[in-house]
Amino acid sequence: RFAAFLAPLTIGRVSIATSTVYISKAGLTIAIRYALTRRAFSLKPNEPEVLLLDYPSYQRRLLPLLAKTYAMSFASHYLKKLFVKRTPRSYKTIHIFSSAFKATFTWNNLHILQECREACGGQGLRTENHVGQWKAEFDVQSTFEGDNNILMQQISKALLAEYVAAKKRKKDFKGLGLEHMNKPCPVIPSQLTSSALRSSQFQMDALCLTERDLLNRFAAEISHYQAKGLSKEHAFNMSNSDSTSVHQSYQIAEDLGRAFTDRSIFQAFAEAEATLAASSLKDVLGMVRSLYGLICVEDASFLRYGYLSVENAAAVRSEITKVCGELRPHALALVSSFGIPDAFLSPIAFNWIDANSWSSIQH
Repeated sequence: RFAAFLAPLTIGRVSIATSTVYISKAGLTIAIRYALTRRAFSLKPNEPEVLLLDYPSYQRRLLPLLAKTYAMSFASHYLKKLFVKRTPRSYKTIHIFSSAFKATFTWNNLHILQECREACGGQGLRTENHVGQWKAEFDVQSTFEGDNNILMQQISKALLAEYVAAKKRKKDFKGLGLEHMNKPCPVIPSQLTSSALRSSQFQMDALCLTERDLLNRFAAEISHYQAKGLSKEHAFNMSNSDSTSVHQSYQIAEDLGRAFTDRSIFQAFAEAEATLAASSLKDVLGMVRSLYGLICVEDASFLRYGYLSVENAAAVRSEITKVCGELRPHALALVSSFGIPDAFLSPIAFNWIDANSWSSIQH
């Protein structure tokens, strides 16, 4: 009955999550290809103007989003395989992952398209260049098949149910990637080197630490109010001004939902990277994975909940800039690997000067 009730929503969420990844890929392909041909300002007199993507600020705007799109792509492949091979026992798992990915992917897609639109300047608003049009068209997906904020809270409630069941049975966590809860709590070093910041192990540990701590906080918060005689539903929506926490239950729930999703996406990316034999391809993909992990750790929640010191947060931010510079030479290859047919791209992805010539405009 549970599976039958959720099946239509689950199919819709899987479809939405998948489609948003393709649109993000197309938007970034257009913006990055445009930034590799469009020039603006020269650093010295009589020198060629600088390509947009050679500016560190442009790299910082677009390349983290490229890494995020690669991560979404690997996670969507995982979700599709899970859905294709579904069994009655896996419906709950599929429902949770499809809710998490649908919410996060649609949020990311809107941010990616907006940044791509701005990175293309006025060209991004022209209908024939697609990016602005896609943003308007896909905005509604953030509320299709469920409001994204509600989905994040829904995920946290499902995780809380797993937590309570595991504690009640006194058994290990199993499923949803929560097996890390059975291991000792990861510890973030007080000082982080460049190699440590880029390592898959550190990034996974940091994401697992966040998810573990927020799940423990959420469970403690709900228990605090239930001990006072409130129902779980009332406890979830209570302001905890009289508790030891400075956060509200629903805020912790939404942060927990995001932490679960970030860890799940990163895990799918890291597992895909691990399947590759040592090669130049793996080296580049490793940089993309490092960049994605770093932008996850850069999230404000790592400072808000005290997982990172101010010094370590600054080190993360600095490392992101370095990785963006190292990925710059691979930018064209990375978007070309998406394999998007030319017909689905826009004129500015090829020859923006010709596309804006008088003869082209007349036609």
